[in-house]
Amino acid sequence: MITTLALSLLVDPAAAATEVGTARKFGLGAASGNGFISAAGKYWLKPAIGISAYLGNGGLLQQVRANFEVDLFTARDTELGKFDVYWLAGVDGGVWLYPGFASGKLGFGTGLGVDLKFHDMPLDAFVDVGLGGYPFDVCTISVTLFCYMQPRADLGVRYYFP
Repeated sequence: MITTLALSLLVDPAAAATEVGTARKFGLGAASGNGFISAAGKYWLKPAIGISAYLGNGGLLQQVRANFEVDLFTARDTELGKFDVYWLAGVDGGVWLYPGFASGKLGFGTGLGVDLKFHDMPLDAFVDVGLGGYPFDVCTISVTLFCYMQPRADLGVRYYFP
């Protein structure tokens, strides 16, 4: 929220009226989720189809994620912005950095999200949740269902460049 406020103060409203996903196709920002602190980016291929990516630090896990995203429908259009519901599918990769050794993590996931594209600022705020499968993950304690099937989620904000 602080990032959104700071960017809104720095953006010229006349130049910011361009819609996210059409003339402004590339956005960068910050997110939190499986990687506690992540850099978040998105590139719109078409007005309702994009690719998002995250690079984050989750303590012992250094993680990268890439998603293919499709806007399904607009849930609500308000004075503040447009709330779009989207579907995503992607891959996760990372390295567990345990004291004394490192181990890889590779998986896939899918989910749903809600994206708020602001009308008067080149910003979007998003939240998504889903489920990921990690067939190539090291389970150090025991082999359990939660080792190979895990929730995946992100919450963040991005600024779109002209």
